[in-house]
Amino acid sequence: MILSVSRRTDIPAFYCDWFFEQLGNDYVLVPNPINPKKIAKIKLEPMKIKNVEVDLLGQKNVEVEGNLEGIVFWTKNPKPMIKRLNEFGDIKYYFLYTLNAYPKNVEANLPSLEERIETFKELSKHCPVLWRYDPILLADGIDVEWHKREFEKLCRELSGYTKHCKISFVIESYSGCSKNVWAPNLTQKHEILAAFSQIAKENNIQIEACAESGDWSKYGIAPSKCIDGEIFEELLAEKFKEKNIFVKRKNNKLDGTRKFCGCMPAVDIGRYDTCRHGCNYCYARKSIQKSMHDKFDGEIYERKTELEFEYK
Repeated sequence: MILSVSRRTDIPAFYCDWFFEQLGNDYVLVPNPINPKKIAKIKLEPMKIKNVEVDLLGQKNVEVEGNLEGIVFWTKNPKPMIKRLNEFGDIKYYFLYTLNAYPKNVEANLPSLEERIETFKELSKHCPVLWRYDPILLADGIDVEWHKREFEKLCRELSGYTKHCKISFVIESYSGCSKNVWAPNLTQKHEILAAFSQIAKENNIQIEACAESGDWSKYGIAPSKCIDGEIFEELLAEKFKEKNIFVKRKNNKLDGTRKFCGCMPAVDIGRYDTCRHGCNYCYARKSIQKSMHDKFDGEIYERKTELEFEYK
């Protein structure tokens, strides 16, 4: 199982202690986003190699225990979690770090851009960090030229600290999206991405489009896999290299939350309406403000999980 922490809220920023408490309990309770009276109990037992046997033909039989193979963190401010990263032990993880230069009237409650850039650089010393420049939106004072200028500044700062940049365009139909922001039209999208492609290439960063229907391949922009099985194959192979274990995904199944999403299957443990960043384009704001600490009741059931990788 790959754990997604979380598309629905920013756990590293606001609920770091809560997360480590759940990890220490070896399980987490997650209300269903549609029917919160249905509560999944999800086992969180780090996967380990229990035994390796080699038969007379040299074939390995690898016995494993546990279900937690890796974690993907989604965040705009991982700083509260950095000081506790050593507590993960040999659990493999990486971060999707959303870093934009939007003003406070768009992203209200974030640390300064300078502080977030320094946090990005510090985090990259500990694990892979994939940059998200998203969503791309327009507003009063934010036009195509603004994006070209600010994206270039960020690329120069992050060059050497990340290899990937995930982009997407704002979706105006989300209930949490303000009427004061809007998506670029098709001509503007092409102008933005043509410029971004060249800027990113100059800084050794690969742009990938997250759940976008458009074909941007002429700009060298590939579809994104934010929860990426290939990254975990590398991380898990590194973890078990002393045991000479080969790691490969069981299948190429996709389990994206939106059409055109290229993510591999993962289990998300967040709750909507619990993020406090105050972004005026937010898809995860659906009703009144809540907290991951809120008590809830309902029917608890054991959610079955399965390993996503083969170990040979």
